[in-house]
Amino acid sequence: MLRLFLLNKKTLKTINKITLLFFGLLFVSSLYADNQSLTEQILKLDTKDFNSKIKVIEEISKNESNLNLLALKSILNGKLFIRKSDKKILIIDIKNRKYHAYDFFENKELGVLKKRKLKKIKINNNIRNILSNKIGLIQITRGNKNEKIEAILDIIKEGDTETLKIINLGLSKEEDKDIVRLFDMAKDSIIARYGADNEKIEAIKRLSGSTNNDIVNILRSIIDDSSTNNYIKIEAKKALSKSLKNIQINNIFKTIFFGLSLGSVLLLAAIGLAITFGVVGVINMAHGELIMIGAYCTYVVQQLIPNNLSISIFISIPVAFLLTGLVGILIERLVVKNLYGRPLETLLATFGISLILQQTVRSIFSPLNKTVYSPEWMSGITSIGGLELTNNRLIIIIFTLLVFLIVIYVLKRTTFGLHMRAVTQNRKMASAMGINTKKIDMFTFAFGSGVAGVAGVALSQITNVGPNLGQNYIIDSFMVVVFGGVGNLFGTLIGAFGLGLGNKIIEPYVGAIVSKIFILLFIIAFIQFRPKGLFTVKGRSADD
Repeated sequence: MLRLFLLNKKTLKTINKITLLFFGLLFVSSLYADNQSLTEQILKLDTKDFNSKIKVIEEISKNESNLNLLALKSILNGKLFIRKSDKKILIIDIKNRKYHAYDFFENKELGVLKKRKLKKIKINNNIRNILSNKIGLIQITRGNKNEKIEAILDIIKEGDTETLKIINLGLSKEEDKDIVRLFDMAKDSIIARYGADNEKIEAIKRLSGSTNNDIVNILRSIIDDSSTNNYIKIEAKKALSKSLKNIQINNIFKTIFFGLSLGSVLLLAAIGLAITFGVVGVINMAHGELIMIGAYCTYVVQQLIPNNLSISIFISIPVAFLLTGLVGILIERLVVKNLYGRPLETLLATFGISLILQQTVRSIFSPLNKTVYSPEWMSGITSIGGLELTNNRLIIIIFTLLVFLIVIYVLKRTTFGLHMRAVTQNRKMASAMGINTKKIDMFTFAFGSGVAGVAGVALSQITNVGPNLGQNYIIDSFMVVVFGGVGNLFGTLIGAFGLGLGNKIIEPYVGAIVSKIFILLFIIAFIQFRPKGLFTVKGRSADD
């Protein structure tokens, strides 16, 4: 009986293996058949007859292969080629006039090929429109969330009655609330244009208040259409009025958000400068280059850990703080310590150091900008009602406030912070009480430099990293520190967000450059009446 059981067990295992092998072969053969079919269809595109190409594109869009979407996108982007020698289908990436080839089906790199050995799949504007439509329809049914959203937004702009079938199919299968909401909007946008009169009125009512620009344009076209029923026009005018009002409110909130975003960047860049300028009295013109070094730390860490952007960004923060802090100690020990009490000399010396640091970075990394990629949770947009906020800037605002609170904690709750404040308020008295003021100066300079490095990590997420990165922020940092009050971190906070908001409020009316000029003139006028800034440091040295 036991033998029979063991025999049956072995037999079952054998049967399972054979079954798995059978289905595996079936899957591979099915995949091969799909790819073979797609190959034949793509090769048919090698013709000068554009009408024939349109028919083939229809066939490709209906193909069951998982690569049909890639094929359509590659044709639209001008990247799909056929090798003349063996009719192999390739994706070509043109860099510096060199044709880098990749196998279409296996995505294997095939090296650089000569242009004359390749034949590009050429298209006209009519085919481009058809391709965009087909890509959108496939993305709706098979794409990920971002692809579906992109496709639905295209439907809102150009959808017709035929597209309603696809939308209804998508709605029947979709569970994501955001996508369902967009599907409903796309459906209403089509009904508002092409439905019966009573359907149009109901659809327009549902679209009322939407801040989507394409919806606003649709409502305007309905109002301007002379053949439109008066009742529909009246309803469209009400919907448009509500939408424009919501857009106006959103623009106010967007201005505030961008002002806070700019303010957070200015605050991050200025915190370290406020510490070094306020405590040791050094006009550090190399502060921008310390920010730049912090940004390059992010780039290097990302090159070392390329497969996990989230981990690399978190590791970059302590790495940037420690490295720029060490650079700050070297600057203070080798140059600045001999120039205390001579602000003009420190300005000239640190300006020279900034040039040296820039050239060093150029020699190591080249003068070209480097791209630092953001993790997925920092990409995209957060929608609050009709208001859309970019995630990277939203996170940087939160990160800036967190850094600010940590700096405040260090200054208020640690022995180092107590000694730093003592030196700031009265250097001679602090020295008489046994505090090593030279040591405090060195560590203060290192701490301020480290915070500048952390600022560089944040800035790498919103701009390209290059040797001139710091130069874009050094003047603004000094303006923030002078406006808020030298050495006063609370004043730096108010000054940064105040200047950021002021800049973004003025910018829509006069432009970015003129708004900066106005801000500069305002600060010049302001310090005529309050030379010490918004807030002054309390203590004996403040009265000197």
